[in-house]
Amino acid sequence: MYPWGEEFDKARCNSRESGIGHTTLVAQYPNGVSPYGCYDMAGNVWEWCASWYEGKIGARVIRGGSWSNRPVYLRMSYQKGFNADDRTTNIGFRLVQDIEP
Repeated sequence: MYPWGEEFDKARCNSRESGIGHTTLVAQYPNGVSPYGCYDMAGNVWEWCASWYEGKIGARVIRGGSWSNRPVYLRMSYQKGFNADDRTTNIGFRLVQDIEP
């Protein structure tokens, strides 16, 4: 349900329950890392996805919830649509880089 398991734990992500009220550094929640080694897959900021929301042009899928959301919105299965032309303080995107051995 969440990157770390089935039960919500406010000590593993930046959500409304953690009470911080703004974004945090990526490495702030090492106990919330996914099995693939990804940080902040739940909470901190919603993440833009490449998919159109319900096939509608103009609304992109966002996932992961943010610092201002309750646990239900941080579930891995939850997605929401947001107008791709709009901006807000709780939506961002993920940059990915390979790590050389």
